[in-house]
Amino acid sequence: MTTQPSEPDRSTRLIINPRAGRGRGRRYARRIRRYLERSGCTVHPSFSRAPGDVEAQTREACREGYRHVVIVGGDGTVHEAANGVLSCAGQAALGLIPLGTGNDFAKAVGLPLDWRKACAAVADRIASGQSRRIDAGRCNDFFFANGVGIGLDAAVTLTSEKMKWLPGSVAYVLALITVMVRGIPAARARIECDDEVRHAAISMAVACNGSWLGGVFCIAPRARNDDGVLQIVVAGPLTRRRILRLAPSVIRGTHEGAPEATFTDCRSFRIRLERPRPVESDGEIRYQAATDLDIEILPNALRLLV
Repeated sequence: MTTQPSEPDRSTRLIINPRAGRGRGRRYARRIRRYLERSGCTVHPSFSRAPGDVEAQTREACREGYRHVVIVGGDGTVHEAANGVLSCAGQAALGLIPLGTGNDFAKAVGLPLDWRKACAAVADRIASGQSRRIDAGRCNDFFFANGVGIGLDAAVTLTSEKMKWLPGSVAYVLALITVMVRGIPAARARIECDDEVRHAAISMAVACNGSWLGGVFCIAPRARNDDGVLQIVVAGPLTRRRILRLAPSVIRGTHEGAPEATFTDCRSFRIRLERPRPVESDGEIRYQAATDLDIEILPNALRLLV
C-alpha cells in the first residue's frame, strides 16, 4: 500500500547504531550522511549509545515532529526504532540503511542490502513525499516489525549473542549446533489462533510478519507484511537428527510439508507454556524466560520509506 504523494519535507532524523555489522555503522556513518545530503535531505544525525537508545531517540524525534526517521543498523535497530515510532502512534515514516548481520527485515520489505542503493531508495522516497504502509505486531508490552518467537529459535538467538565476532548467518548456524548439542527441550502448550484452540507439545512457536529468521532460514514462506495476518509456525518435538535433515529445506523455504510443523494464518495468537522458555523478537532477546505471550497483528501500522 502506497500513500499519495504529499508536499516533500526533507528534514530527516538520522540515527546510527555504531556497533551494527561489527562496526560498519560507525565506519560508514559519514558516507551515509553525505550521500543523503547530496540527495537534498537536511540531515540531523546522531549515534546510539547503548541498548534501548535507538528506541528513545526515535521516540524523541517523533515527539519533535520529524516526518522522516532514518536508521542505520540491523534487525535489532529496526526493532527499537519500530517500538519508538509505534509508541508515538506511528506518524513518522521510517527509513532503513541495512548494515546488520542478518537483515531479515530488509529482505522482507525488498530493500537493497547495498548501503548506497538503500540510501538512494530512501532519498527518493523523501524527495517524492511518498511512503509505504506495512503491518506490524504487538506482543505483550512491546511491538515488533518482523516476528516474535518462543522456544528453540529464541534459544539459538540467545546463544548467538555470544558469537557477535562471527558473521551473522555463521553465528546463527553455529549457535543452532550448540543448542542441538545441549538438547532441544519441548514443553506442553495451549495454543490459540484467533478462535481455534489446541494443546500440543512444542519445541518452538514463531509469529511471523516476514519470512526470514537468522539471516538464512526462510521459516515462514508465505508470510507477507502487508496482508493483515501473521503466519504462525509451530514445531513439535524435534530430535537433533531431524533438525539436521530439515535445515536445508528450511533454508529454501520448502518445509511446509514437514509433519512436525504447522502453519496457520491468523490475526491474533496466544500461547501458554507449562515451562518458561526464552523469547526473541526481530532477532533480539526480549525475555530470558516466559510462559505467556499475547500477540496480535496491527494492519498498516508502520510507514516505511521503501
